[in-house]
Amino acid sequence: MEISPESSSNQDIYKILIGTVLPRPIAWVSSVDISGNLNLAPFSFFTVASVNPPILCFSPLLQEDSIEKDTLVNIKQTAEFVVNIVSHGLAQTMNRTSGSYPSHVNEFDVAGVTAKQSTLVRPPCVADSLVNFECKLQQIISFGSEPRAGNLVLGRVCTIHIHPDIVKNGEVDFRSLDAIGRLGGNMYSTIRDCFEMERPAI
Repeated sequence: MEISPESSSNQDIYKILIGTVLPRPIAWVSSVDISGNLNLAPFSFFTVASVNPPILCFSPLLQEDSIEKDTLVNIKQTAEFVVNIVSHGLAQTMNRTSGSYPSHVNEFDVAGVTAKQSTLVRPPCVADSLVNFECKLQQIISFGSEPRAGNLVLGRVCTIHIHPDIVKNGEVDFRSLDAIGRLGGNMYSTIRDCFEMERPAI
């Protein structure tokens, strides 16, 4: 089967992308607007973009009415955000922050999330998250103004918080972190079932 994005609806392409590009890690992004209102929302279009300098990126899609999500608006205003990693024990709490709440609603309060003051940026960290990346905005790349157009947010990591319980032999133990990933529809995954392969020595 061959599918042309040009002749398909954006809904159909969206379903194909989220159903095949997986599992996707989740950036649980905390931000704040210029008035000090807090926002917390998850994004699964998320990955590492660079190590030197350390850059994380995620892409908030425009909504069905082409309106920007609060997270994107806040980052444009303040140029700061925090990426919190979602462990399995935080899955239900994270999901409660995924609703389309009005911009004045504080998702920390809605989901009962404890905010922890960050070191270098204004948005707080999620206190119960085992890893927090404080970021300053590097660049935003917009891919259009149509519904579901992406806005690639690149943030330079300025501080990293890692809970000592997940560090084993000087490295982060992925089993202890127990991060979850996003699949298609309402499905999520864990990384508990894994296997090892060594790279070929050339």
